[in-house]
Amino acid sequence: MTAPLRMVFARDGWERVKHSLDQNAIEPVLIEPDGTTTFAGKSTDLAETGFTASWFSPDFFMLRQDQLFLDQMVASSTLRWMQAGRAGYDDPAFAKLAAKDVKISMSNAPAAAIGEYVIAAALDQLQRGPERRAAQAERRWQSFPFREIARTRWLCIGYGEIGRNVAQRARALGAHVTGVRRSGGSDAHADEMVTPAMSAPALASADVVVLSVPLTPENDGTYDAAFFGGFKPGALFINVGRGQLLDEAALKAALDSEQVGHAVVDVTRVEPLPADEWHWVHPKVTLTGHTAALGSGLMDRTDAILVDNVARYLSGSPLMLELDPKVFA
Repeated sequence: MTAPLRMVFARDGWERVKHSLDQNAIEPVLIEPDGTTTFAGKSTDLAETGFTASWFSPDFFMLRQDQLFLDQMVASSTLRWMQAGRAGYDDPAFAKLAAKDVKISMSNAPAAAIGEYVIAAALDQLQRGPERRAAQAERRWQSFPFREIARTRWLCIGYGEIGRNVAQRARALGAHVTGVRRSGGSDAHADEMVTPAMSAPALASADVVVLSVPLTPENDGTYDAAFFGGFKPGALFINVGRGQLLDEAALKAALDSEQVGHAVVDVTRVEPLPADEWHWVHPKVTLTGHTAALGSGLMDRTDAILVDNVARYLSGSPLMLELDPKVFA
């Protein structure tokens, strides 16, 4: 008889999925909300449990235990597979795990929520939401003509699951969408696809620019003064990738010069963002605290991927969304 899979779960995550798993095939190692570890009903040291699999679920992010969890996974000598609840793999821990031949499967669960976040952010700016709210606060009855999404031009830089979800929603509202990815090609949800080398004309004509590329050592700070200088003056910029992608001083200069009309910033180079940073008070910045993925359906989608991949792992079938180690080469 095959031994049960000894797998690490956040306590809350286990409680959500346990009835969807074959409990005879799983031995859960539980990380409690206070960070302690429980195995077989007893408090223990995580490293001594001999776990071979783990689920890096959003619960750890909610509890601000995500970095500690990743450090523990990297330190493990027994881990063979980690299911991540993230779409991004820029944290150095992922490369370290891949170098140790740990299988890593990712998640596309955040993409739908991020797609809605981007549409909501764009609507708020195009429909002059800040001005409307200011008028209400001042008890001033005023009408504000606004721009419809229909007939605007969008550029989605980074056309993976997130870019595709943004494109699908924007196009449904009548926008013209150009996607940017290294392979170019075509996609059902985009009017056209271009490679990064061919994207300058689309950038120069875009009313809305959405950045959702994964962070790599090669593109840290790549989106700089030259990038913002290629914008259509006054365009809306939305970053749901990583803060490290940007030269943040260049973004501020572009906002100050009105080359960029407004920036919606969900991610920053340093998180949490220090209270004295310019983003907090700049009149042309909408700042949210790494919120874009946290939609009401996130947990259900994440849990479903975990349940499916556990069954695949136990049966020896190919994993969904398995990360190719070559991305770290």
